[in-house]
Amino acid sequence: MKITLSVLISCFLIPAHLFAQRESEKEGSLPFIQKKDSTIIGEMDLRNLRFTPFIAPSISPEVGAMIIGGGLISFKVDKTSKILQRSSIPFSFGYSTNGSANLNIRPSIFFKNDKNRISGDIWMKDMPDNYWGVGYEAARNPSKPDSTTKYQRNWWQVFLKYSHQFRKHLFGGVLFDYSQTKATNLSPQMREDEHVRKFGTFIRNWSLGLLFQYDSRDLTINAYKGLFLEVSSNFYRSKAFEAPNYQVIVLDYRQYRQIKRPGRTLAWQAKLRVANHEVPWSEMSQLGTPFDLRGYRWGRYRDKDMLFGILEYRHMLMRKSPRKDGNMMSRFGFVTWIATGSVANNFTEMKNWLPNAGVGLRFEVQSRMNARLDFGVGDDTSAFYVSFNEAF
Repeated sequence: MKITLSVLISCFLIPAHLFAQRESEKEGSLPFIQKKDSTIIGEMDLRNLRFTPFIAPSISPEVGAMIIGGGLISFKVDKTSKILQRSSIPFSFGYSTNGSANLNIRPSIFFKNDKNRISGDIWMKDMPDNYWGVGYEAARNPSKPDSTTKYQRNWWQVFLKYSHQFRKHLFGGVLFDYSQTKATNLSPQMREDEHVRKFGTFIRNWSLGLLFQYDSRDLTINAYKGLFLEVSSNFYRSKAFEAPNYQVIVLDYRQYRQIKRPGRTLAWQAKLRVANHEVPWSEMSQLGTPFDLRGYRWGRYRDKDMLFGILEYRHMLMRKSPRKDGNMMSRFGFVTWIATGSVANNFTEMKNWLPNAGVGLRFEVQSRMNARLDFGVGDDTSAFYVSFNEAF
């Protein structure tokens, strides 16, 4: 573990630090103010466009050892924007020792002084995967992946949100979700699974939905204080089992409290996902993503309903002397968290709660935008994660 972590820091953090330092020196203490000699294309100021590349190793239960490359692009869409918030598009591509190929893009784009927002997730995975079945008990036995759980998974998803601010802190909007799962090389146990037999091995879903948000965070990408509450409902049409319809309702609550000074934050999140009607096995609520119970295998625990809670402390270190822009805060920091979560056919029936805890390193590659290296542990499992921005 020590060797892996040191290699990761040298590959990832040092190049990013040099890039960020040159950027800070060039722009001085007012990086968000438009310069008079800026080049303008439409509404975007090219001098506000920033790109931070990275390459690093990673280890996770799903793919084993992986080399990840990618970057963080940030910019301001409105050349006269008065908000601190910058649009960002972190992206990564990885290839692992077991032949897995993963692509992830997570845009967060702000228009009209943050009156309009577009955010989402774009995924592609082509990988050897494991399927335990539906429900907590199915995931517990067998507890580790073996020949009875293996299959080949090809998965695409485009999940996008658009929201508009109609009053202070209040947003309303729409959601779009398209996903496709193709499962091949199924293990005998998976071929006989009742959910796989019912919905098949090729599942395509598309949906439109509505969302409502209350958002008082000082910065959405890395909040020091404020509250975020989202209620959303998506209505799906699926090309599986004679094209069933199903609905997903999500309640997402997050809060952030600054402790004495900026850069010391206590953050917590509670999230409930409820799926109703004929839900394909591939679209069940799942725990173990890089954004909830970090350390568990993504997809091991799945059922119609999911509920989890996270309490996380975030700490950016201080410098003995100020940076060139006058900031006393170091670019380095750390986090630690505890969490728990569960899945069940109905959230009122949840009784088996999974433990989770972890620690992580943070490095500011752009203003208030961090690279994160997290190590999470759970019940008989652990994993490293490398990405940009906070988990929530």
